[in-house]
Amino acid sequence: MDAEGLSPRDRAVKRTLGVVLVLNLGVTVAKLVVGWLTSSIAMMADGFHSLTDSAANVVGLIAMSVAQRPPDEDHPYGHRRFETLAALIIGALLALTAWEVLKSCVERLREGGAPDATLTSFVVMGTTMVISWVVSTWERREAKRHRSELLHADSEHTRSDMLTSAAVLGSLVGARLGYPELDLVAAVLITLIIGRTAFRILKDNTMVLADTAIVPAEQIREVAMEVPGVISVHKIRSRGSALGGHADLHIQVRADLALNIAHEIGHQVSDQIRERFGLPDVLVHVEPPVGYNAGVPAKPSEPTKTVV
Repeated sequence: MDAEGLSPRDRAVKRTLGVVLVLNLGVTVAKLVVGWLTSSIAMMADGFHSLTDSAANVVGLIAMSVAQRPPDEDHPYGHRRFETLAALIIGALLALTAWEVLKSCVERLREGGAPDATLTSFVVMGTTMVISWVVSTWERREAKRHRSELLHADSEHTRSDMLTSAAVLGSLVGARLGYPELDLVAAVLITLIIGRTAFRILKDNTMVLADTAIVPAEQIREVAMEVPGVISVHKIRSRGSALGGHADLHIQVRADLALNIAHEIGHQVSDQIRERFGLPDVLVHVEPPVGYNAGVPAKPSEPTKTVV
């Protein structure tokens, strides 16, 4: 932990978001200014798309200041869900952007107009497209490295920005060749790209909030059964995200085992599941076999039933 209470992982995620924010702001200003000067609806739409990138970065930085907090009495499982919440906000921003672009398309159909495809337009779009590609690739790599839903969602957002920039370049080429209507076609294409990305982000992160199982129960069962002394495994559950995942399960061991031995088996199962699936929190309930009569006193030579 550093002076701010951030872990190395959280500090790296926050630093990544800060760098991406600065780059996105530069891209946004360039697109909006040139799009306005050249009357390009596609470029303006792309600029607003980039603006949501910047807003998403700000949301992410705020979320990180909360998500890094350790578990407390009100949040015994920690605050990692705030990252998921921030990713949902990013998805909502994308959906809103798609709606705004669609409205601009309708307005162009009613009022007409054509973009002015200048050399500056091509230079700006080409440069911002390269920047978006570099940022998206780097952010995606950092997301995998730190297992961050937030960085992954933001990299998808930035990647869609690169694709929309390609559509804008196509519309500028069309305008130069005498087909100004391609500006409207590109804007519609941008709407579809943004909408698809928004749907994926909202869907993936809604599944996290809905406590969808993140590890198949059968895989957890197989790992638990590898531990010597485990007779059977049942009541397997998992939830959360790749970083803040939780799992709990019940294992059965011989009823005549001493408490310390049964307890050790439970710990071995927990450790193996943590290591195999990267889950930080695994709870194992140790039980006697089915049919064990807890109401019958144990013989003097037998240890009493233990439940961990």
